[in-house]
This record gives sequence, C-alpha cells and structure tokens, in this order.
Amino acid sequence: MEVHHVAKLADLGRPGNRPPWADLMAARHRKTLVVCGVCHADIHGSRPVPALTQ
Repeated sequence: MEVHHVAKLADLGRPGNRPPWADLMAARHRKTLVVCGVCHADIHGSRPVPALTQ
C-alpha cells in the first residue's frame, strides 16, 4: 500500500475536470488517498486510472 498526497485540496482541480481518484479525495475532504502501488503509479503516469471502489 502507498499513500498519494496533494499539497492542497485546490490542487485537485475543479469538478468535471478531474480524474476519479481526485473526485474521491475531494468528496472525502482528504489530501491523502491510500492506494496499491500499481494504482499509485497510474495516478502519476499517463495511463488512464480505472474507477475506484469504496
């Protein structure tokens, strides 16, 4: 498990213009998101990130 972190919630962008992982972080009002290593690499890479489940 790894933790994805943003400096500010505003860094996530506006609704409608952000990926699913950013919507999840914004909805939870959290600057961190615990994900597996593959998903964390996808977040920082150019490949599309699949929808996250709760």
